[in-house]
Amino acid sequence: MRQAQVEEQAATIRAQTAQLTDQAVVAERLRIARELHDVVAHHVSVMGVQAAAARRVMERDPEAARDSLTAIERAARDGVGQMRDLLGTLRVADGDAGAGTGAAAQEGADRAPQPTLATLPDLVDQASTPLCQVSGQVVESAPGAAGRVPPPLQLSAYRIVQEALANVRRHSTARTARATVRVDEDAQTVEVEVVDDGSPRVGTSGTGLGLQGMRERAALLGGGVEAGPRAGGQGWRVRVWLPLDGRGPGSRLVSAGTAAPAGTVTPAGTPAQAGTADRTAPVDTSAGTPR
Repeated sequence: MRQAQVEEQAATIRAQTAQLTDQAVVAERLRIARELHDVVAHHVSVMGVQAAAARRVMERDPEAARDSLTAIERAARDGVGQMRDLLGTLRVADGDAGAGTGAAAQEGADRAPQPTLATLPDLVDQASTPLCQVSGQVVESAPGAAGRVPPPLQLSAYRIVQEALANVRRHSTARTARATVRVDEDAQTVEVEVVDDGSPRVGTSGTGLGLQGMRERAALLGGGVEAGPRAGGQGWRVRVWLPLDGRGPGSRLVSAGTAAPAGTVTPAGTPAQAGTADRTAPVDTSAGTPR
C-alpha cells in the first residue's frame, strides 16, 4: 500500500513538473514574441512614415527630405542592431557559443543593453516626422525617481510608449502626438500616457498584437491598460499604469478574486473589432463603468 502511494505521489510530481515546464516555455515564447513585435514594428513603421514624408516634400523642401532619409537609415541600423542583440541574448540563454558560464552570460548581457526611461528622448526624436510632430517627457515626483524604477518596469514603460507611437504612425491621421511617463513614488505607480490629435486612418487595419502585448506587459507587472478616443472625440489616448512593487490588481502575485480598477483592460478581454484592432481595446466592465 505504501509503495503504491509513493508511486502515485511520484507520478503527480512528474505531471506537475511537466506542466510547469510547459507554462514556462509558453511564457518565454510570449516574451520573445512581444520583444520581436515591438522592435520590428517600431523600426519598420518609422521607415515607412519617413519614406512617405520624404516623397511628399522632396520637391519643395529637399533638406527635409534628406532629414527623413537620414531617419530611415538610422531606423534600419538601429533595428538591425536591436535584432542582433535580441538574437544574441537568446543564443546565450539557449546554450550556444560557449554559454553556460558566467562569462558567457555576462557577454550576452553586455551585448544587449535594455532600453530605459533615460533613452525615451531618443525614441521620441526618432518617432517624430514632418507629418507628425512627437513630443515626450518624464515627470518625476522627486528628483531621480525615474532612475530608481526597477529595470523590468523601465523596459515595459519604454516598450509601451514605443508600440503606442507605432500605432499612431500606422493607424492615425495625427499631426501631433505626446508621450508622458509619470513616476510617482508616493503613489508607488508608473503611468504611461500617449495621446494624439488624429482620427483613424482610412484603409488601415491591425492584428491587435500591439495592444495585446501592452496588456500582457501590464498584467505581468500588476497593472492595466486603457485605450480609446480622447474626451471630445478628437484624437486617441492610451494610458497604462504599473505599480512599482509589481503587486497591483491583475498581478499573478495578487490573490484570486481581487477586483481590477474601473476601466482596466485585462489579457482576458475579447479581441478588438476588425479594422481597428490596434486602435481599440476592450474594457473590462466587471469592476465599473467603461470609458
